[in-house]
Amino acid sequence: TETIGGWCLVDGLVHCATASNSILLPLIKEHGPPRFYLDHIKKIASRSDDDASASGSNNTDDLRSFRSLCQIVSGQQLAGNAAKTIWRRLLKVVDATEEDSTNLTPDRILSIVENGDTESDLRAPAGLSNAKCNCIIAIAMSFKEGTLSDNILLGGEAADDEVRSRLLSIKGLGPWSVDMFLLFQCHKSDVLPIGDLAFRNGTSNLWGVKGKAKGGGLCQRKDEQLMRDLHGPFAPYRSLSSYYMYKCSGMK
Repeated sequence: TETIGGWCLVDGLVHCATASNSILLPLIKEHGPPRFYLDHIKKIASRSDDDASASGSNNTDDLRSFRSLCQIVSGQQLAGNAAKTIWRRLLKVVDATEEDSTNLTPDRILSIVENGDTESDLRAPAGLSNAKCNCIIAIAMSFKEGTLSDNILLGGEAADDEVRSRLLSIKGLGPWSVDMFLLFQCHKSDVLPIGDLAFRNGTSNLWGVKGKAKGGGLCQRKDEQLMRDLHGPFAPYRSLSSYYMYKCSGMK
C-alpha cells in the first residue's frame, strides 16, 4: 500500500479517520480511498518483481513528471472538457496521443523552438496562451539542464521544500499548479492546497465555518491560519484531508 511518495496509504487513512474527533470518518467510509492512489498501487501489484523494483519511484517512465507538468499547465484556468481538448492538441503537435504520450519530451519541445517557429509550430496549433507556451518551454529547459527530473520530483532525491522551490522558480507555475502536481502526481503526503477553491469550500462545509471572502466563503489569505488550524490534526497526511474536501465542496 505504498504510494509514489513512499508513505503507507493505510497508515494515512487510519490517522485521518481518527484525528479531529473522527470528522473525516464518514467521508472515508462513503468515498473510500482516493482512486489515484489505488490505481498506482494496483499497477505496481500487477508488475513482476523485477519491474516493481526497477526504480525508486516505481515507474519505468523517466519523463512521467515532465508530461504531468505539461498537462497541468495546458489546463490551467480551464474547465474539464476544455482542458482535455488543449491537452490533446498539445500531444498532437508532437505526434503523441493520450494512449501513447512518449513523444512528448523536453527534446521534442525544444527542437520545435530551435528549428521551427514557436508560434506556428507549437503555440497556435496546441491552442496555448503565450504564458502557457513559455512555461512549457521553460519546464522542458529545466529537464534538459537537469534542474528537474523524475528522480528529483518523484524519486526522493530532493526534500519536499526543495522540490516546491524549484517548481515555483519557473514562471507560470504558481502555488496552485505546484500543489496539484505534488498532491496528485507526486503523492506527497502533506499538501494543503489553500489556493484551491474546492478545497476551501469543502473545508467551510465540513466544519460549518464562515470566512472573510464574499458571501462568507473562506479567503485564501485572510483565512489561511484558520484552514491550517482545522487541518493541522491530520498532519503529516493533510493530502488525504485535502482530498476529502473535494468530496464535500458542493462543486462539480
